[in-house]
Amino acid sequence: MTDPAQNPYAASTNTPGGSAFSGSTPTTLKASGMVQSIITFGLIGGLVMITAVMTFMALSDRDQQQSLFRFDADAMLFLGIGYLVFLGSAIAAVAVRGIMKSQAIRQFQSADEPLPVPLEIDSPLPPSAQTFLGSVATYSLVGQALMEGPAVINAVFLMIGNNLAHLIPIVIAVIGIALQCNTPARLKHLVESVKQATSPSHAALQQRS
Repeated sequence: MTDPAQNPYAASTNTPGGSAFSGSTPTTLKASGMVQSIITFGLIGGLVMITAVMTFMALSDRDQQQSLFRFDADAMLFLGIGYLVFLGSAIAAVAVRGIMKSQAIRQFQSADEPLPVPLEIDSPLPPSAQTFLGSVATYSLVGQALMEGPAVINAVFLMIGNNLAHLIPIVIAVIGIALQCNTPARLKHLVESVKQATSPSHAALQQRS
């Protein structure tokens, strides 16, 4: 009898850190942090490239008598739309991220699986912690996407109106995207804080270690 076909690209849980690019959930804090850092770098890099191109086109076609940063009545239409879209998306990012984070924490707290003691960034994690890291990556990416979209819109308005005042929400968006990136150290702190709030015995073991 032949064995059933298996996916040769699936990550093995015996592999330290799992496979960051196989489509499976990373099995360590280090692997998850690396994946999220790469995604964040790609989002920021793409946004910076788009903004640079739009800024170059705006400066090339600008009337020399026009100010680079304009907040006059003629510029208020594009500025108003761009800033309002950015503000609305920023509020949505905070709200959606908060809701998804709360749901992920509740699900993780309901699982009765201990974490490795001591917990290191390359320690293999139990399935519930791996699922939690996947949820963290998901709500972080949603928040980053909600910041990136309005920034691209403002980059387009920058080029159309030849107004560098649209750079303000773009810069804020880049900072917001970067702040939502979860490094291995931040993930470790998050996982430990959630687990300690659920299991006092786990907190005592962590303190002894």
